[in-house]
Amino acid sequence: MGKLDGKVVLVTGSGRGFGRGMAIAYAVEGAKVIGAARTRSELNEMAEVAEAHGGEVLPVPTDLSKEKEIYKLRDKVLEEFNKIDVIVNNAATSPWKTFEETTISDWDKTIAVNLRAPLILTKAFFGTMKKQKSASIINISSKSAEMGFVAELCYCPSKFGLEGMTQCLALELQPYNIAVNSLNVSAPTGKTLKPTELTLAEAEDMPDEIREKYAEDMELVEAFKEAWVFLALQNGKSITGQRFRTKELAQYLKENGWEAAIAKWSRKLTKAVYVSYDLPEKVRYQTPEGGWKEIKFE
Repeated sequence: MGKLDGKVVLVTGSGRGFGRGMAIAYAVEGAKVIGAARTRSELNEMAEVAEAHGGEVLPVPTDLSKEKEIYKLRDKVLEEFNKIDVIVNNAATSPWKTFEETTISDWDKTIAVNLRAPLILTKAFFGTMKKQKSASIINISSKSAEMGFVAELCYCPSKFGLEGMTQCLALELQPYNIAVNSLNVSAPTGKTLKPTELTLAEAEDMPDEIREKYAEDMELVEAFKEAWVFLALQNGKSITGQRFRTKELAQYLKENGWEAAIAKWSRKLTKAVYVSYDLPEKVRYQTPEGGWKEIKFE
């Protein structure tokens, strides 16, 4: 018996990267998982991995920048399962351009996927979650919600905004017993995550010394399944309005257990605390092609 037996879990952006690991982990733990992303082949491959480990995944190709497709996704989920227990808003995009290079279209696309889509998904499923009187929403965040980075003019504001939306929704949805938390991505020790915009095919073509550093699906599952399942099982009467880092939550649960975690974070909220830090002499930043450039400060 898995800890998520009978649960219905939607994970966006689950064809690759962090969301792929989460979707597989939830399926392995017994949930009926809906994987949503633009690329059908990547979703199908993810579903095959999950099913090979005894999980169940329904791939639903979806362009989350389009409102109509989000509602079609909602209808498909409710038609198949008649409920939703967990929504993981993981899908994200970034053009990796400097201010001078960024277009308004870049901005609109990034905000549409990273910030607008989680809002629409929550609106779309709210009636169902309200009737159920229990659900968990997990918004996948980033260090880019804490500070600015070069070539992340679109991405950073989208993640800052997602944190603000998480806190607002945690307050408004608590009376309906719906938990809303944010979760920073992490990679297992000694590994890195595949870059957001890198397709699985492109990742396979990377040089060996780079490709070998990318975390594999089951490495992510083994390292973080417990933390992901823990958050999926929260509701408005337990832990909501919190901002977690995956690796730190996983370590805390390993050392202290679930009861201690619930006692530590229940009935608390999170607010941003801004602190100053030194301007660096130079920074490296990612380019759209997956390479790196450097900028120096005077």
